[in-house]
Amino acid sequence: MNLKHIEAFRAVMVAGSMTAAAKALFTSQPNVSRLISQLERETGMPLFQRSGVRLIPTSEGTAFFREVERAYVGLQGLANAAAQIRNLGSGRLRIAAMPSAGLTLLPHALKRFQALYPDVTVSLHVNTSGTVNHWTASQFCDLGVAVYVSEASNCEVELLSSVAAVCVMPAHHRLAKKAVIKPSDLQGESFISLCHGDGTRALMDEVFQRAGVERVLAIEAQYTAICCEMVRGGMGVTLAHPIVARDFAGPDVAIRPFSPDVMFPTYLLFPPNRPRERLVSAFIEVLRSELLDSLKSTETLARRKTARRAASSSRAG
Repeated sequence: MNLKHIEAFRAVMVAGSMTAAAKALFTSQPNVSRLISQLERETGMPLFQRSGVRLIPTSEGTAFFREVERAYVGLQGLANAAAQIRNLGSGRLRIAAMPSAGLTLLPHALKRFQALYPDVTVSLHVNTSGTVNHWTASQFCDLGVAVYVSEASNCEVELLSSVAAVCVMPAHHRLAKKAVIKPSDLQGESFISLCHGDGTRALMDEVFQRAGVERVLAIEAQYTAICCEMVRGGMGVTLAHPIVARDFAGPDVAIRPFSPDVMFPTYLLFPPNRPRERLVSAFIEVLRSELLDSLKSTETLARRKTARRAASSSRAG
């Protein structure tokens, strides 16, 4: 039994006659008849009853056809998978990300990506930057998005962005009237910090130490998104990545530029010693585009709020 036998049998079952099957297969009717006879000998069972020029499937033939159809469905699935691999390098993409990106930027980028590649399955795994490093280095994930890279990591690394932090505060905070927040403005303020060990936390602390400013450091959180949620609850102020802050912008939260710059770096991590798949490259292109659009919308939102504050002050005057 070979593929030609199965193709001939399926064509006869679908077309209803050997003549029609021969046309569908671009061959002769005697050749189809010969293949069917060979298949019956190979299987040891009659597949059709001959009634003049008509072919009537036997019960064995009908049962065998169901199995053939199941096999063809599997073959079609393989053909689709081959098309995905040919066009994109793979039909599945696994991404590891730390929460500040995994809860904000990545979902927006994935929405764009799915619109472009609806047949690709994407898995997003969110954890600490250290775990993101591990998942990517072990090739459990195809791409990592992290805020720092472990010295022990052997991942290939690219800088995705380095963005200045903004100051996030309750909407009715006394500093919400200011256009730009400086370290001295936060003297004595309840400040919600990232936990020790985070590279960005060290940069923040250094800025305030140089300015000789003492904050009230009563609250810490592991992730920037949690810090912003605590601000929404009126527990203090924080410095955050502008995209994370944007997702918490609303009537209960005010966002202002902070000077001097405290940079939030974001890195792309790739599995070591492995060619970069086209699917990964396609997603990174979408991710960079989403990042630029998100930063632009954040800047536009800030300008509109500044304009509204200026107009409100003018009317009050």
